[in-house]
Amino acid sequence: MDFHLDAYDLAYSDLGQKMLHKVGQEVYGEYVGQLSWMTIEEYRRFIARLAPTPESHVLEIGSGNGAAAVYLATTTQARVTGMDNNESGIALAEALAKSKGLQDRVQFRLGDATRPFPFPDSTFDAVFANDTFSLISERPELLRQCHRVLRPNGRLLFTDPMVLVGLVTSDELATRTWCGAACLTPRGENERLLEITGFQLMSYEDLTESVVIVARRQAAAFEKFREDIVGTLGQEVYDGLTSSTGMAQTLADQKRLIRIAYLARKAASR
Repeated sequence: MDFHLDAYDLAYSDLGQKMLHKVGQEVYGEYVGQLSWMTIEEYRRFIARLAPTPESHVLEIGSGNGAAAVYLATTTQARVTGMDNNESGIALAEALAKSKGLQDRVQFRLGDATRPFPFPDSTFDAVFANDTFSLISERPELLRQCHRVLRPNGRLLFTDPMVLVGLVTSDELATRTWCGAACLTPRGENERLLEITGFQLMSYEDLTESVVIVARRQAAAFEKFREDIVGTLGQEVYDGLTSSTGMAQTLADQKRLIRIAYLARKAASR
């Protein structure tokens, strides 16, 4: 199996979701379905910075199984639209929203973030993307699309876990990105791209320590559920998960790859 091609389909399968739920409860404590380095405490801070109201419409890029979008809508009463390029993820997300009775307020669209977004100009009050931008090399165009669909003074918050601040070898990068391709971003580049695409940077937060903490907890959970993971997903997947997680922890702990959250605003005059 080429896991680089099947990673998300596997994660969104029934077996994958059951295993992720078991591991997620162990890793995050309060688990809302996130497949990332984001803790629930972080997400609450992110939501507060986006400042949605019941009248707001929020776009989540890379909405996955829809759990984060449903959580945002439930806690703020805002409307949320999730966009993801995986049909299995969209199907899971729609089923989750329906099970919560939120299908009128939380909707999902199949869309590729490397292409023009399937939304009119000035549709959203806020755009959120957690650990998704690092998968996309066409960063300037992605930011232009975010700018286009935001209303004046709308906010963008995204995290980038692949900000390069030290030496990383090709072997280390291959291990770190075992479950999919990623784009390393030199420190300062996101700030530059935000400026040239019409955004005003409001704040940024170094979240590298969360990678270290989550990776350490993941390693412990993988070991605890080793037999279940190997029996369900196979030895190749187990080995890939453990080596990738270990490398993520090492690179973050040594401050060679860091994770940063950026909050920016679309200027009203642009």
